[in-house]
Amino acid sequence: MRPRMISRRRMLQGALAATATIPLLNSELARGQEAAAPKRFVVFYTPNGTMESKWMPTGTETNFTLSPLLQPLSPFKSKIIPLRGVNMNVVVNSNIGSEHARGIGGLLTGRALLKGNFKSFMSTNAGWSSGISLDQHIANKLKPQTLFRTLELGVQVRDAEVRGRLSYAGPDQPIPPREDPYDTFQQLFGASVPGQGQDQGGSTALDRLRAQRRTVFDLLREDIADVRPRIGKEDRLKLDSHLQSIRDIEARLAGGGSSTGGGGTPTTSCQAPALGDRIDLSKDDNMPAIGKLQMDMMAAALACDLTRIATIQWSYAESEHLYPFLGLTQNHHAISHEWNAAGDEKYMKIHTWLAEQLAYLLGKLDSYAEGDRTLLDNTVVLWVTEIGESRQHALTNIPFLLAGSAGGVFRTGRFVDYLANGGSARQHNDLLVTIANAMGTDDKTFGDPQYSTGALPSLT
Repeated sequence: MRPRMISRRRMLQGALAATATIPLLNSELARGQEAAAPKRFVVFYTPNGTMESKWMPTGTETNFTLSPLLQPLSPFKSKIIPLRGVNMNVVVNSNIGSEHARGIGGLLTGRALLKGNFKSFMSTNAGWSSGISLDQHIANKLKPQTLFRTLELGVQVRDAEVRGRLSYAGPDQPIPPREDPYDTFQQLFGASVPGQGQDQGGSTALDRLRAQRRTVFDLLREDIADVRPRIGKEDRLKLDSHLQSIRDIEARLAGGGSSTGGGGTPTTSCQAPALGDRIDLSKDDNMPAIGKLQMDMMAAALACDLTRIATIQWSYAESEHLYPFLGLTQNHHAISHEWNAAGDEKYMKIHTWLAEQLAYLLGKLDSYAEGDRTLLDNTVVLWVTEIGESRQHALTNIPFLLAGSAGGVFRTGRFVDYLANGGSARQHNDLLVTIANAMGTDDKTFGDPQYSTGALPSLT
């Protein structure tokens, strides 16, 4: 009988799903390169707006200088598009919710909030958003044939009301982000999690299965050895990289750093380490570790086509998060309203660090080669925050930034300033339409049609 064939991407999915105890490579051959890499859409949310004077680049469209708060993105200057002059008028004049609540509710939906009884800043009448979010809309329209239709991740979001929700399945239908990296790992890659599903002997069903069948890495080893000569060098490197990424994630979840020995030599047993004690998700000091795990798993899931649409949300709108690892003792929101040089310095520490996290994610995406492009090139990443100038709670001139070209659709490496030379501001609803079109939809408007006239100029 002729062996069943699988595609390169399906083969890589099977390899990355190694901890799911299903050796998808067994008795199968890898087929040649697929015609084109898929497009992906990623939303990267950070809270509490910005300091416009420290965020906006200076210069012209093609000859611009990154601002202090954007300096961490310098390695990716040729792959980003900072935007100036994009407003969220759809929520400016609403009397429902604070600016923070209105901002996050409208960010991806392009619609105002419904009335409710959520408290946000000095308001007590905020409800959920009144529309579907762009990520869910794109998934509904394009119906990607991936294991996970969309992926919503959070990093110490904590707030379960409107301030803590970015994605919506429809009006009044918020989608909570997945905040626990152990839960994320289990859902994406089928790993056992300490303390879950244990029998009286202290072992999980998956542990027993692994004892009976060895680890899936061991099970796959012979299959991989058989397949490797039949695929190109690039795919061999990618396969090895994906397997190593999962081992590294498992090791960090176990608190063991990378999966190497003390001398830095990779382990030869290819044995996934047992998952150790959980990271304490309640400690602000653990935000960097939690965020890195979530970003690594997001990048791996996108690279292996487990999903093509993902969001990651850092804290919540109007965040009062503490940043002790930056040497700060005040909460983020209080610092954002401290009108003096000391407040500026503390605010910049937080927002420079957040930009560094985006740079880390972009670096992860850019590390995966896809033909003559990278995963980042085939993705459009939208960096968002719920307000513009933080001290004024502004809902105008929001610091939107695009990274990646969605497979060559966006012309990156430019500063697009709609206010330059006497120009007029644009609406963020039209930015959402532009992204939807770049992903492959035929939308003419998105969100509230009163604030949407079509795709933005100068981006594609």
